[in-house]
Parts: sequence; structure tokens; C-alpha cells
Amino acid sequence: MAMKKILLVEDDEVFRGTISEVLSKKYKVSQAPNGKSACELMSIEDYDLVLSDIQMPNMSGIDLLEWSLKHKPIPFIIMTGFSTLLETKSAFDLGAKGFISKPFRITQLLELIPTVIGVDDKPLPEKKPADAYYKVAIDEFISKPTIDFDIYIKLSETNFIKVANKAEELPKDQIAKYKERGVKHFFIEKADFSKLVQFNLDVAKIINNRSEIANEKKTAFMNYTGKVILERTFTDGVDEESLQEASAFLKMTVECATEAQESLDLLSLLNNYSDAVYANSVAISFVSTLLARTLGITSHQTLFKVSMAGMFHDIGKKEIEVELLKKPRHMTTRVEQKIVESHVVRGQEILLGIKHLHSDVVRMAYEHHEDQAGLGYPNAKLARDQHPLSKILQTAVLFVETIDALKQSGQPIVAKDVMANLHQLYDKRIDPLCLMALKKVYNVKD
Repeated sequence: MAMKKILLVEDDEVFRGTISEVLSKKYKVSQAPNGKSACELMSIEDYDLVLSDIQMPNMSGIDLLEWSLKHKPIPFIIMTGFSTLLETKSAFDLGAKGFISKPFRITQLLELIPTVIGVDDKPLPEKKPADAYYKVAIDEFISKPTIDFDIYIKLSETNFIKVANKAEELPKDQIAKYKERGVKHFFIEKADFSKLVQFNLDVAKIINNRSEIANEKKTAFMNYTGKVILERTFTDGVDEESLQEASAFLKMTVECATEAQESLDLLSLLNNYSDAVYANSVAISFVSTLLARTLGITSHQTLFKVSMAGMFHDIGKKEIEVELLKKPRHMTTRVEQKIVESHVVRGQEILLGIKHLHSDVVRMAYEHHEDQAGLGYPNAKLARDQHPLSKILQTAVLFVETIDALKQSGQPIVAKDVMANLHQLYDKRIDPLCLMALKKVYNVKD
């Protein structure tokens, strides 16, 4: 069988020579230093594949691809990278068949070429499903000199292309340019979420040491958590994009946390102890995440702490009788109220024993019933003595408690009525900026 012919278009002479030398062992390779020279070669000779860089003098890879479509259609593989993110999208729209991110391993290229030109009838590599990736705001990368994971862009519902490799430096001016051009998000593999939020946990080791039963337990737990998000959280008035992003973040928070056996056992225990308590924890974690984003917090590490504090804030209730927790506050004795209020201290003791939890998470959970007027419990702390993120959790707690009170009274749940109740009951005790942000989340006008 005749050797397939490849036209290699690359302006870096050394790189072009290295790639050509390797490919020549399996293919007949011609070289061109730019798009203009490539056009001349394509006009007089037929090729099975064009392997082209994007940024080149005289004529770019995109211009070459457009010329090919009009004059001599040939399958293209585009060599791309972070600096050519927008051009990569253009190449996909023009019909490029394959992409490979610089710098790449030769083995990656040798595996990709047959899938594009059909050498040896090799099957297409199995693509990862869309839900294997997690969307991350571009702002998250502004302060990172280097990245701890690969970065992808989404070309279509089923196509994700890697544009930056782990340990690569991301130029701040390039990120700023992308923001100006309307790029809002990148994608990472979900397996890298723990690195993004700096959850200090050897995920691979834990997964390998977990039994199949434990993994089944985790899957069932995650499915139930997703159901709770959909059924038990108040979402009226929240715009669809914010709703989807907060839901996705909460699911990733729980999925990341449950990679640690201690966290999985703790959440499972809370869920098994009381469905209402667990559902309440999911709701408060969800609202806290929405609120934090609206306040302008973009760091996933910070959002993760807020979300985790919401999930674990009521863990101390597992040591209190369910019947007492169900009892309306106005029907409890002072002694019973003290027992219920003790859940924050009990919770702190439990969370301090979870080695993977950040101390900020423990403190926020401990302070979720303090307030901004110094009238909360267990210590009646003044606002200045509290963790700066505790006010977010406190606002979410009061919001969800108000909704529950309205439900118990049989009243319809309308966002503006919930806000009116918050004003009436907690005017000085709730942070005003958090309340304004909460109104913005639920589209309530003053």
C-alpha cells in the first residue's frame, strides 16, 4: 500500500524538522514554512492530510484552511495552544478534523493521524462525555502564574479541545484579551476539581483503595444529592445560568468531598439520620454559593469553602434526638433550646476531627448562628470577631429558615415575601450587603 502523504506547515524550522523526521518513518512528508508556501505545494500535488500550525507569517493556518476549503479540500489537523484559543474555535467551525495542543508528545500525534486519514482502519479514540468536564470562570486563572491541570475549550456539545497543558504558564495579557473578546469560561477535567479548589487529598490513592461497594455507595449518594438540589431548593426568580452553575458547583463539591472516606461517612450519616437535616444542608450550601458568586467571589477555592461549610454546618444535629429537632421553637423549653443550640459546638468537635477540612470551613460552620449585631449563639460574637465569610452562611441560614417557617404556616413561597420577613425579623442582625446580594439573586426589587 502506498504511503500516505502529509504536508507539514510550521514556521519554526527546528520543530518542523523534528516532526518531519519522526513522521517520515510512516508517511511521505512535505514541508512548508507558512501558509503561502503550503498553497503553492497543494496546487501542484495531492496530499492526504495537512498538519498545520495556526500562527505563521505571510499566511496563517486559518487562512490556509479557508483556502483549502475553496480550492482543494483536504483533511486538516491543527496544532493549537492557549495563545490561539479563538483561532482554534474558528478552525473547528471551518471543518478542521483534528486538534493537538502544543507542546505535545510525538506518540499523541502518531495516535491522532490515523483517526483523521483512516490509516490501518484504526477506530476513532473514545471521547470523554461532556459531563467529564467542569466549567471554570476565566477570572479564576488571572492570578495563577502556572496551572496544575490541563485546560480545555468547548467547541460543541461533544467536542472539548485541550489548549493548555499542566504546568504551563498562562500570560495575563492573553487572558485579559480573551475576556475582552467575550470568553467567559474554560473547562477542566472533573478529576482535577480537587486541585482547583486546593482540597488537600490524594484522590487517586483514595479511589484505588476504595471498595466497589463504597463506590456504589458514593454514586447513589451523588444521585440523591442531585435530586435534592432539584426538589428541595428554592429557585424561583434565579436566572437559568446562575442556577445551573451553582447546581454544578454544589454537585462537584459533594463529589470531591466524598472522595475522602471520612467526609463520605459523615455526609451519609447526616443523610441517614434525618432527610430533612440533609436537605436543609444542601439548600443552604446552594444558596451560599449563589450568594457568594453574586457578591463577586470568583475564586473556586473560596467558593468551595463556602459550599462545604453549608454542607456540614448542621452536622452536630446528628447527636440530638430527631423529635426535638422537629419540635417548633416556640413549643420548646429553655433547656430544650439550649440542647438544640449545642449542635454548633458538637459540630465543631466533629469537624475538627476531619483532617481534610480547611480550618475556615470549620470556623464558618461554627459561626453560622452568630449574627452581625452580636446577638447570635453560641458566643454572641461581634461582626468584627467573626470569619469574613461567615456572614454569607448566616444569611443563607436565615433565608432558608424563613422559607421553612412560611411553609409550615401554609403560606405560598414568594421571594419578595421572604425578603420582607428577613427585613422585619433580622433587620440589624443580617449583613446589609448580603441581603442586597440575596435580593439580586432572586430578582427582588426594593
